[in-house]
Amino acid sequence: MSAILKITASALAGLMLGSALFASPVFADTTSATATVAAPTDRQLNVAIDALRDVLDAMVDRGVMRPEQREVVLVVVRAADWDGYSIERLGDILTPLVRTNVISPTQRDAILDGVRHSRNTVFRLARVLDELTPRVLSRAQRDAIVDALHRADWDGFSIERLGDILQGLVDHGVITARQRAAILERMR
Repeated sequence: MSAILKITASALAGLMLGSALFASPVFADTTSATATVAAPTDRQLNVAIDALRDVLDAMVDRGVMRPEQREVVLVVVRAADWDGYSIERLGDILTPLVRTNVISPTQRDAILDGVRHSRNTVFRLARVLDELTPRVLSRAQRDAIVDALHRADWDGFSIERLGDILQGLVDHGVITARQRAAILERMR
């Protein structure tokens, strides 16, 4: 069975690689007079794949997906250069896996819901930081938090991991424990 999945994954990865399209980032600079489509950077691709891997690992841990299926999904999505921005495109990338019975429609929907949830959490954090600035956080502190989250490649899945990253900023005197608690309270 494993050999069949590997062959299927290789064939699908080749198909997906041939039809891969690059999407422009959501937060692209729109002040330019000419519109350009930027190819995702290696960092964007790695963060997107890491975020997807977290969703798939949780599905394997819950018994919703087999490890072999997880590996096939990762191979196909990586080959398609999915950048993490378009949930619709991720669904399109996963559709051939559903058609060939590598994953079920229910598994596809669960993957999309998991990725959508992480994106919503990231946007919720952005709103929380905006609410707290400048009343609770200075602009420099907000920028330091955003920078630390980018360096840590926080993908929005784990509030616990967010707390750990913020604790590192508390330990280094960038923010206070009270500010950390205010952020986490609004995130929960």
